Amino acid sequence: MNHAEVRAWLDGEWEKVLERQSHEPDPEIDRFTNSNSVAIRYAFVTQLLGKIADSRRSLLYIQSGTSDVGAWNARSFSSAVIVPWVEDNHGVLGTSSDPYVSKPLRRVCLNHDMTNVKNKEEWQSMVTFFTSLEEEGMEAVEDVFNRCLRSLARKLAQQRFRYQIPKRISLEALGGLVESFLSETSQGLRPLAVSTALMRILGRAFSIFPEVKSQGLNEADSASGMPGDIVCYDRQGEISLVLEVKDYSLRVIDFQTSVRKVRESGNRLSNLLFVVPGIREQDREEIETKTQHVWATGLNIYRVDIGHLVKTAFVLLDEEWRVVFMKDIGEELDRRGQHMHRRAWHDLLSDLGERL
Repeated sequence: MNHAEVRAWLDGEWEKVLERQSHEPDPEIDRFTNSNSVAIRYAFVTQLLGKIADSRRSLLYIQSGTSDVGAWNARSFSSAVIVPWVEDNHGVLGTSSDPYVSKPLRRVCLNHDMTNVKNKEEWQSMVTFFTSLEEEGMEAVEDVFNRCLRSLARKLAQQRFRYQIPKRISLEALGGLVESFLSETSQGLRPLAVSTALMRILGRAFSIFPEVKSQGLNEADSASGMPGDIVCYDRQGEISLVLEVKDYSLRVIDFQTSVRKVRESGNRLSNLLFVVPGIREQDREEIETKTQHVWATGLNIYRVDIGHLVKTAFVLLDEEWRVVFMKDIGEELDRRGQHMHRRAWHDLLSDLGERL
């Protein structure tokens, strides 16, 4: 494969790995992808991918200009393929425009002779690893590279993104930004992140919720001990408002389950807000009847579309809170660590920055 072809292949494999979201550690691989040495991190990925691009290459050779079998120019390959890929993926290997300029990589071939080299034992371990892998064949190389990508995906999930937050944004642009972000399905994660960030903004701006907690997307209610997806606490530490967030129209079963959770939590609260795009039409009459019945027992039920709530809230708030809101959404997405949704928010903000 030439450079363009191998980059396309790399992007495809990376997307597959990100979709699978592997969380199990892999100590044998993680030791290299998480090395304290930037050069080791880059070299480990470069040598593997270079071998996949052309199986005639040796995992140990890093310079051409010799008649040795397997010799190739790993430095130019890294600069053409790996470095720009890392830049496009939030510096997952670190920041280096030319990692092969490092002293341990200024040689024809990697070997155990790492005299006067920093991190000598790590370099020697990588040489031993590649020497053994070279004897196993291409299927083993590709398997190791896939493990390498999974390791990088875990690493990416733990690091913060650098979101391009504009200094100002109009209310119309903010509404459009949120609408675009929520337009793609996410199994509820995106509206949950946006709703959590908004409740924290409202709590701070109006001094009504000193604390806002949000549970994990797939976290069981019994495990979290929370009566809803988002819980807002007043100054006395009592629950003031519970939110249930859905990315689909509210159904009777959702209504009943949420009310039951509130009742069974044992908390003395009176406000339950459904953040949903609408009510399923065939369930509307029954939900409205149940809402009146529940109200009579002391629980207020409300429903709102998150997009409408955002636009209404920021009519009342000073302009600088819009910037804080965009930042808080990014922080909430970082906390949850799912790359595709963080990348979507990152890309939307970058596109917005280019238009402003």
